[in-house]
Amino acid sequence: MVVTDLHGDWDAYQRYRDRFLWLRAQNSAHYLILTGDLIHSYGGPAERDRSVDIVLDVLALKGQLGDHLIYLLGNHELPHIYTITLQKGDDLFTPRFEAAMGEHRQEIVTFFESLPFYIRTKAGVTVCHAGATAVNSTPNGITRLFNLSHRRILEEAADSITTAERPLLMRALRESNNMTYYEMVRTFFAVTGLDDPRYDDFLIGTVASAHPEFELLWSALFTRNEYEYGQHSYSILLSNMLQALSADFHPQRVLVTGHIDCKGGYTLVTEQQLRLASAKHAEPRQAGLYLLFDLEKPVKTAEELLPRLNSVFT
Repeated sequence: MVVTDLHGDWDAYQRYRDRFLWLRAQNSAHYLILTGDLIHSYGGPAERDRSVDIVLDVLALKGQLGDHLIYLLGNHELPHIYTITLQKGDDLFTPRFEAAMGEHRQEIVTFFESLPFYIRTKAGVTVCHAGATAVNSTPNGITRLFNLSHRRILEEAADSITTAERPLLMRALRESNNMTYYEMVRTFFAVTGLDDPRYDDFLIGTVASAHPEFELLWSALFTRNEYEYGQHSYSILLSNMLQALSADFHPQRVLVTGHIDCKGGYTLVTEQQLRLASAKHAEPRQAGLYLLFDLEKPVKTAEELLPRLNSVFT
C-alpha cells in the first residue's frame, strides 16, 4: 500500500494508517510505503499541523511492523537533517516543526537520516518521493546516491570550518538574512542559547549544502519532473533512470511518485510513471488516493496500476 505527501494532515494519516491495518488483518496488504513529506502543513494555524504527532505515530507503528513499514525520504524531511530552512512563497516550513519536536528531536532526526530514497520491487515498480533525477547523468550518480551518508557530509562540513572562518561565515549569514546568527538559530531552529549543542548546526548545514554529494540529494528530491525538463526530455531521463535502477535486480519499468499536485488524485506522467496524490497534492483533497499493488506480479506500464487505486474518503 503506497501513500504520498500527507503534510501534517492528521485526519488523512489516521485514515490511511487504519485502512492499512485493516487490510493487513485481512491478509490483503503486507507493506505500507510512505513516500515522504509527511510533515509541514501549508499555511493555517499551528494547531492544525500535526506533523510531529504523525512522525511519532509512525515510529511507534514501525516498532510493531519493522521492515513492513517503509518511509521514504522527502524534500520536506531533508532540511531537518541538515538544519537548513525550507520555504515556498510565504510558507517558511522548518521553524514550526523544529520547535514542535522538542525532546523528540534527536530521535526524529536520527530516523530521518535512516530513510531510503527508492524502493525497488520484483513487480518492476520503483517507488520514490519526487521522480526521475538527473543524477544518472553524472558519473556513478545512482550508485553514489544509494551509498550516500548524511552523517559523512555533515562531519566533513564541520571539519572544514576553521576557527578563523567561523565568524566570517556567521557574518555572511547575518548579512544575507538581515538577522544576527543567534536570532536566526533561535527563530528558525528553536536553539535555546549559546550553550545549546545545536548552536553551530545551521552553520554546518549551510556549508554542507555546498557539498558535491548534497547536489545529488537536491536533484533527487526537488525535481519537478516534466515541468522542469519538458515532456520529451523527461521521458528520456525517466527511461535512463529505470534502466540504472534495474542493475543487479529485476527490470524496473514503472516509477510511482508523489510530490506534485494532481487533479483527481493521480496523473499518468508517461507510460512509465504514475504520480499519486493522497491528500495535500490531490485536487480536491477528498480525491486523494492510495495504491495497492502486488509486489511480485510484473507491471509493464503505469496504466496497469490504475485499477489498483483506492480512496479512504468515500
